[in-house]
Amino acid sequence: MKNKKLNSEKVFQNISLIIMLTITVFCIVPFILMIAASITDENVLIKEGYKFWPSKINMGSYYYLWAKRETIFGAYGISVLVTAAGTFVNVVLTSLFAYPLSRQDFKYRNFFAFFLFFTILFNGGMTASYIVWTQLFHVKNTIWSLLVPNYLMGAFNVLMVRNYYTASIPVSLLEAARVDGAKELTIYSRIILPLSKPVIITISLFSGMAYWNDWTNGLYYITDTNLYSINVYLNRLMNNIAFLKSSSSITEGANLVGLDLPSVGIRMAISVIAILPIIIIFPMIQAQLIKGVVIGGVKG
Repeated sequence: MKNKKLNSEKVFQNISLIIMLTITVFCIVPFILMIAASITDENVLIKEGYKFWPSKINMGSYYYLWAKRETIFGAYGISVLVTAAGTFVNVVLTSLFAYPLSRQDFKYRNFFAFFLFFTILFNGGMTASYIVWTQLFHVKNTIWSLLVPNYLMGAFNVLMVRNYYTASIPVSLLEAARVDGAKELTIYSRIILPLSKPVIITISLFSGMAYWNDWTNGLYYITDTNLYSINVYLNRLMNNIAFLKSSSSITEGANLVGLDLPSVGIRMAISVIAILPIIIIFPMIQAQLIKGVVIGGVKG
């Protein structure tokens, strides 16, 4: 009976391994295809389509982006600043909001929980949000327009952190600290935060990815090119190239001076540049991310 159970567990593990390997392949293959397309010659890419091994390699897309390197580096700086500051504030607000919600003895716990759930179900819409942020808070063409709207705190992250606090931090530990004379701020900073590393890293990644990949705030609230983030700038650059390629007279004039504007391959090159930091950072925090999602996703 015991051998039969061990064999069934081994079969289950092998099947799970095969499934996970298959999913991994499906996740990695698009990235490989994206990189291959970004170094494929423009004419070959249009004629033959996307291939994992290009028949003709051309770095024209990256040369074009390199020619714009000063502006791109400036946009990278804006993205790094916004992502770092936004992620820090998001984590602080999220953890501070989640902590009292995890406490059964908090008097107004149900009121704030209802307020949180209400924001998940209802919102004022894009038009109302635009009017509020531009006419009331005057964030247009300021760095605040990339920081505050939409991503400063999310209800989903608050619920995840609250569930983590409830499931992973014993109430007896908090009561013991209170008996020893610790105040709420001391309990939060000396006990809650050190024990919450996995979920803090998890929501940091979620928030950081949201800020890094954001281009809608820049589209709605930014017209000053000096405040373009990397995704906003690359999106505008791609649209400008598409416009130039669609205008036969302008394109012919450009080709007369030896300028070959990539249109298809540059989309892939733009994607490679935009996603590169995420690819570098994600493996470093993968273990803590998985732990935070698993524990934080359990209903507390």
